[in-house]
Amino acid sequence: MKVAVVGCRGFGRVHLNALKELGEEVYVFSREKDYAKECAEEFNASQYFTSFEEVIKSDADVIDLVVSHESHCFMAIRSMTAGKNVMVEKPIAINMNEARSMINASSKYGVKFMVLENHYLDPMVWEIKKNMNKLGRISLINVRNLRLNRPEGWRRHKELMGGGALIDGGIHYIDSLLNLGGEYREVKASCKKFFSGLEGEDTVTAVFLFKQGMIGNFTYSWSTPSWNLPHFEVYGENGNIMDEGDEVVLKILGEDERRFKIEKVNTVKEEIRLFLDSIRKDKEPPIPLDIAIRDLKCVLDIYTSCGEN
Repeated sequence: MKVAVVGCRGFGRVHLNALKELGEEVYVFSREKDYAKECAEEFNASQYFTSFEEVIKSDADVIDLVVSHESHCFMAIRSMTAGKNVMVEKPIAINMNEARSMINASSKYGVKFMVLENHYLDPMVWEIKKNMNKLGRISLINVRNLRLNRPEGWRRHKELMGGGALIDGGIHYIDSLLNLGGEYREVKASCKKFFSGLEGEDTVTAVFLFKQGMIGNFTYSWSTPSWNLPHFEVYGENGNIMDEGDEVVLKILGEDERRFKIEKVNTVKEEIRLFLDSIRKDKEPPIPLDIAIRDLKCVLDIYTSCGEN
């Protein structure tokens, strides 16, 4: 299968490495001719392009969009009108109207479409989810990711991002929180900008009230140097469960601690493999579009609570 990767820098290189390992034929795109040629040589691409129209007119079966968020809608729909299958990095878009337009276009033009949310395939989250019933009634879910990140390029610009850190890296952890907690009734949040260099927010805290009654605490930041804190913690009447390194640790009151080793998975490679497999076998892609809509809506709900929208 021929995959045209639109975006040769940053995370585009992660996609190209995954496709190389999968043995797929690739085309590459960069507006800078020298860099496009260099990228093609590095990843043994069959062709390189310097205009998006060249990509559209090519014989690529799939267009892989690894571009600024504000470009997702236009590039995806333009690709679909040309009959191309499309995978796009998260978030699906910067607003709900664009997201729904992309989904409608995929149906109209009869192509496969998937938003790449590799955390949806994280075995750590699903191992925690599987063991949550051992905790009895759940009271609290904590999800957090704290880091120091000072990105360059388009990620600094709020208009190109559709926000700040939350809609970029933070949406991964929103996905995990909702996979653990399910639907929520309300969310109250605070968004602040400290020293990451972003135009948008770089630190978010949010409190969720889930429909099942438990509280969710969410924290994501690019202005918080941090080490060795668990990303996921779930507390219930019988004990708690959390991640620790490459293990899930389950502690039940009055019982010995149990540890579950989590196999290391290249989730980017796996999501791409599964999407291409869905095209080959003409079946539904592995990550439902409802998940992409759910995750974006949650991000936008947080921004509304912060007074950002």
